[in-house]
Amino acid sequence: VAPKAAGAAVTAAPTSDYGRSVVLKNSKLMQITDAAGCKWVLNSTIISEGDTLTFGTTPAMPCPASGFGAGNFEKISWKAEGTYRGNDWNRIYVHPSALMFSKRYEAAVKDKSVSYLTAEADQVALLVGEIPDRNMKVYLAFARPTYGAVGPFLADPYYVGVTPDDAFALDPAKYKETALQAFDLIKNASPSTTDVADLLIVKDLSAISNRIWGNDDQKIVRNRIGMGRQGLYFDVRNGTNWAQQREKQRVREARNRQQQLAWEHTRVLERYQQLQERMGEFKGRETEALAQMAGIKVRFPSPLQQQDPTSSQNVTPMMVHVTGKKGEFYTVDYPGEGRLLAEQQYPEGWYVAQVANATPYYPLEDGRAIPTYRAYSVGEPKACEQERCADRVSYGAVLAKEFPNAGIDSNWTPEVSQQFVNDWKNASAQVQ
Repeated sequence: VAPKAAGAAVTAAPTSDYGRSVVLKNSKLMQITDAAGCKWVLNSTIISEGDTLTFGTTPAMPCPASGFGAGNFEKISWKAEGTYRGNDWNRIYVHPSALMFSKRYEAAVKDKSVSYLTAEADQVALLVGEIPDRNMKVYLAFARPTYGAVGPFLADPYYVGVTPDDAFALDPAKYKETALQAFDLIKNASPSTTDVADLLIVKDLSAISNRIWGNDDQKIVRNRIGMGRQGLYFDVRNGTNWAQQREKQRVREARNRQQQLAWEHTRVLERYQQLQERMGEFKGRETEALAQMAGIKVRFPSPLQQQDPTSSQNVTPMMVHVTGKKGEFYTVDYPGEGRLLAEQQYPEGWYVAQVANATPYYPLEDGRAIPTYRAYSVGEPKACEQERCADRVSYGAVLAKEFPNAGIDSNWTPEVSQQFVNDWKNASAQVQ
């Protein structure tokens, strides 16, 4: 046998039980045994406690080695004795999985395995094969009503493709190519089922449990494809393209977000201009002024406030200059003479540290309280690179606090915000 070309479609081989294990796990189905000891699978709601169920087939045939009924039957009958509940099904093919199909679909299903059965047991997917270069598996799927006894699958099948990648659906040429490749696999592996039918391509087989309504996140496209009177029928303009809908929504949301950012950064630039104009009042103290605007403390509270025990409950950022260590304390000379308690190492240098007031809990020295703060840090503290933390205390730090949704950090420059404004202007011009 000549080897298949790389990426060529591959027809699936049936599993040893043809998917019977998938069927028997379904809570809507029950296993019964007829008078001859042959096992069958029926809807679990057809029989009530205390009922006697009679079951028969025409012709009566011996069970296969699996112990489950399988093959062609002119009639399959069941009845709950003493009730009106019962049914006769004619010309039935019982698949090795124990599911029943109309006899006209025998050729389509007999050499295929059941891969998925919905929770209501109303839709089933049988694996046809896979297309490796599309990362896609292709299935024949059958549906049946959920009311009454769950009997054979009698309606025409539809086609299902499963792939995690929905990018093909955004390009009409790739969409058509993908659909035709899936149908070619079906046509070659199941030549008896090539009529025009629904083609549903999804990300996960669970999405077939409701083909029209419900959550569409796992659905990619639904269309019609097959051999009609005029030959192959397929039109990418028809059907539903959920991937395209999601992409349009994503573009709308991205555009709205771009517009919001442009508006936000217009305000940022206006506020930056105001801050620059105010800096004239703080000549020589620009860093301290920006730190205060950014919510960073640059001075100790009054002695009376430092002695308030309730002040120890709040952790706030403070700029400190560590000058050394004395006993258990790190010594600081900024924002004033004081000391710092910390479990982490604080080598000499400038820091913006998260601190809580600990002054009330330490004795006076020479009749006065020494400003004492406990530092909290996740990981090792990182010292500022410049004196008075000029590298961290910046216009960006102030604007990040005032505009928390603008994505600003301490490295911000006016050019950053101007770029957001320019991008929106360019995008708007292209749309017009």
